[in-house]
Amino acid sequence: MADQRTEIFAQHRKTIEGLAYRMLGTLAEAHDAVQETYLKWHHADITAIERPRAWLITVCSRIALNQLQSARRQREMYSGEWLPEPFLDEVAMQPDDPAWQTELNNSMSFALLLALEKLSPLERAAFLLHDIFELSFAEIAQVLQKSAVQCRQWATRARKHIRQQGRRFVTTPEMHSALLEGFIAAAQQHDSDKLLTLLAQDVELYSDGGGKVQALAEVMRGAGEVAGFLAGIFSAYRQNGIEICFQPQRFNGSLGVLVFEDQQLATAFTIETHAGRIQHIYAVRNPDKLSGLH
Repeated sequence: MADQRTEIFAQHRKTIEGLAYRMLGTLAEAHDAVQETYLKWHHADITAIERPRAWLITVCSRIALNQLQSARRQREMYSGEWLPEPFLDEVAMQPDDPAWQTELNNSMSFALLLALEKLSPLERAAFLLHDIFELSFAEIAQVLQKSAVQCRQWATRARKHIRQQGRRFVTTPEMHSALLEGFIAAAQQHDSDKLLTLLAQDVELYSDGGGKVQALAEVMRGAGEVAGFLAGIFSAYRQNGIEICFQPQRFNGSLGVLVFEDQQLATAFTIETHAGRIQHIYAVRNPDKLSGLH
């Protein structure tokens, strides 16, 4: 029975890990939710559980909702801009299905996770469980212990908010990679003019230092300001004799880059593109959020 219990949990572990991360936005909190789910599963009578996936999703969702209440209070006191912790991509399970891969990428993106941060915990849960994990509203009602009508309303409001935020930009992996490579090359050469050709006029730069390392205090907006700022940063690296190394790395559904300063991981960059330009730049610098990338 113990082996069967472990085997069933292992079959669904990636699902509940993905759910917990999307709900909470940090790996440590997601890991805690998964561990607590496992403990409850370990003590449950699995012979009476007809649908293990639904049971695990239900338990993990409720645990994550409880954690999210305290997490939101902590983020209200967070120093500077908050960004999700980078989540390393794994080899796609269905590499020959581009539509499936695109949906996976979108559902893990920084853009969507930031939009989810603006929702209430119950709106966030209803949206994720229905739109990402494909539960019916009757099933979600059981998870959230609310009516199916109310769950549908929460999911609808969440979907509307996400559309208003413009957070579902679609681009090809080839365009994304080309813009990222051009961005890194221009930044290395501290070429603000070249950067201007790559950035959307209303580009936004997010930087998360968590109050532990230098970072922007708020979102920087506008192509001219962002290009000048980035060119200045990389120019300062050279003037101060800091060795910079770039390492491509996929995380949160798309190609990003890790920036090493004198061989120490300092920043995880990723971008969001739209209509052939870079629309958003995300720079995670909080060392606590980079530990999983070593």
